[in-house]
Amino acid sequence: MKNVKGFTLLELMIAVSLGVILLGIGAPALSSLLSGNALHFESRNILKNMRFARSQAIDNQTVVTACLADANDNCVTADPSHFLVFIDDNANDVLNNGEQVLVRSADFPSSLTATNSITSSTFSPDGTRDIDDEDEHVISLCISGNAQVNLVTPPGGRTRQETQAFICQ
Repeated sequence: MKNVKGFTLLELMIAVSLGVILLGIGAPALSSLLSGNALHFESRNILKNMRFARSQAIDNQTVVTACLADANDNCVTADPSHFLVFIDDNANDVLNNGEQVLVRSADFPSSLTATNSITSSTFSPDGTRDIDDEDEHVISLCISGNAQVNLVTPPGGRTRQETQAFICQ
């Protein structure tokens, strides 16, 4: 009898079947992990940019505006394409010709839903936000199947992140 190496058809079918079962179990978990990572990345990136806007207002002793923006760099409350930070020379919360853009983030993933309680957060040279507005400004971020993340900027200007119990649809 010859010494033949290899797999029998039965062994191969069992191995393939186990692989398919493991893949079926692992694929949804991997998808959930990836969407959770995308939400975490975007929330941390926006939080970093909000803090950068405040520090630039203090360092440069000027008014700096940070906002969710559409493709035309207009500050919006819903359906943004990216995040924008700019030196707002005339303090009108609008990016005008000649005003310096400090940050224009990469486009948000299509799975991300971002809304803002107001059009923009404007930081004064002392680091406070919108002196006339006593409410907290909230940017809400959602990706389906994940807990909603809120980025909250109180009048004092120190932005913080809060994870909600609400699961995004």
